Amino acid sequence: MLDANEFGDAVAMLYEAAAVPEVWPTAIARLAEIAGCTGGLLFVHSRQGTNWVASREFSPVFQRFLDQGWMDRNARMAGLLAHGGTGFVTDHDLFTEDELAETALYRDFLRPEGYGWGTATNVRSSSGETIVFTLERKFELGPVSRRETELLDSVRPHLARAAVLASKLQMQRAQVSLDSFEKAGSPAALVGTGGALCAANPGFEALIGQIVVRARDKIALEDPRANALLQKALADLGQDRVGDTRSIPVPCRGDRPAFIVHVLPVRRQARDIFSRAQALLVITTTARSLRIEASLLCELYDLTRAEAAIAGGLLEGSTVEQLALSRGVGRETVRGQVKAVLAKTGSRSQADFIRRLAPLTLSA
Repeated sequence: MLDANEFGDAVAMLYEAAAVPEVWPTAIARLAEIAGCTGGLLFVHSRQGTNWVASREFSPVFQRFLDQGWMDRNARMAGLLAHGGTGFVTDHDLFTEDELAETALYRDFLRPEGYGWGTATNVRSSSGETIVFTLERKFELGPVSRRETELLDSVRPHLARAAVLASKLQMQRAQVSLDSFEKAGSPAALVGTGGALCAANPGFEALIGQIVVRARDKIALEDPRANALLQKALADLGQDRVGDTRSIPVPCRGDRPAFIVHVLPVRRQARDIFSRAQALLVITTTARSLRIEASLLCELYDLTRAEAAIAGGLLEGSTVEQLALSRGVGRETVRGQVKAVLAKTGSRSQADFIRRLAPLTLSA
């Protein structure tokens, strides 16, 4: 059994990681050391997608694993979940020697990477997440022994409690965040991988109709053009790309006012492994009796002050020639600024730009 005096630091790291996500790589590396392994990882799978964290040495290997599509053909994972045990299992608990030699994961990825031996366990949280912890050993070092899995089994209750605690803490943090937006009068929601709605405050839920929740809880906007921009913004976030549009105007619907959806990224370096969110959606409403001011246009679409002035002129019905004359610049300069405004607002033409933003304004 585990000697608390010898490995108590590993247990302490696990509970610290539950509250401080940045500690997970170090905690994983410590458990790998106990088991004579090179590194390892923890990943959490739910309907909203998969989040993961790895020890520093193994992190680039697992990134290649994901990039090459092995998560969708992970025979070891399937075997682990089918095994049904409550402790750590090894490759020999799941496969015979012949099966190991013939299984694509081992033959075509792990062994070419210099790995091929490991041990893993899984935990099912009350919120439905599958939490998997795996440690990896270089192939040249041979299989993980039963003695080493016994050591890990002694730590496993702490690992399970720390993982479940981390999941609950994350859910509490998310709810506190949404409650804060509600108190401030801002509808808000958290959106996970693939655009799935994770949680929303009552103000956001009141906008259902203009906002649509589709199959698999995927968030969408009723207005087709606004929805295209939203889906592009979420897809860009999923690929860690920065798109042109992060704030999306949504036109009025019947007696419901127009509003703006701000898509705020939850960046990976700031994201808890147990956080299902990749984006925070915050709604702001704009009274239709007010003209859109230049400062708001700059904030919404990253326009320069000059571009915002051009945008305001377009909304007021000014032509390129009128704008050039009033601003004392050439028509080609104004045309270039108009082109930048259309690109940054996701509009295909000046008429499209006016249609998109007109619901947010009325002449004074």
